[in-house]
Amino acid sequence: MKRLAGLVLVCAALAAPSTASGQAITPGEEGELANFLEPEAGKRICYARIYTAEHLAKHPKQKVTEIGFRLAYYRFPPDEFYPQGQRNYYFALTAKRKGNARQLTARGECGPNGSSIGCGVECDGGGVSVTRRPGDKILVSLGKGGWIRMAEGCDEEESAVNLEAGEDDREFLLSRLPDSACPPYGAW
Repeated sequence: MKRLAGLVLVCAALAAPSTASGQAITPGEEGELANFLEPEAGKRICYARIYTAEHLAKHPKQKVTEIGFRLAYYRFPPDEFYPQGQRNYYFALTAKRKGNARQLTARGECGPNGSSIGCGVECDGGGVSVTRRPGDKILVSLGKGGWIRMAEGCDEEESAVNLEAGEDDREFLLSRLPDSACPPYGAW
């Protein structure tokens, strides 16, 4: 897959943001994002997968044992630059790896990218491409040679690691979680 092109990678404070920052999505220009999640303040959607021992035995080079993807639409209060309020799509990607019980998280923003969405981490922290699949599933892709920077906590750069595309860690098929299992954006 092609590396995410044209996606402006930005910081996203995942506690309810107090100031507008990042790549605003103009109403009506959500593209594929709107097919994932309606541009309505407070909307969110979550997907996850826990790989079985049987699956991991068939894919011995796969390092990821659990993976989750969250997407939220956030509308900032109006200000002098955005009288109607800036609008952004934020994501969180979580993962656990073989031999390590700690959960890693990457956070940032998403933008439309043709028939998929591109989600990236600020300061050249890499990113993923996400495509909708039938049956309330999504395919999260690192692409060939891609990666995403992940950490244990929100600002835990010293614990950051790169989740890199590998032979069995390039694409991940996730299933949608019930809305009741999808925490509000401010609780990520």
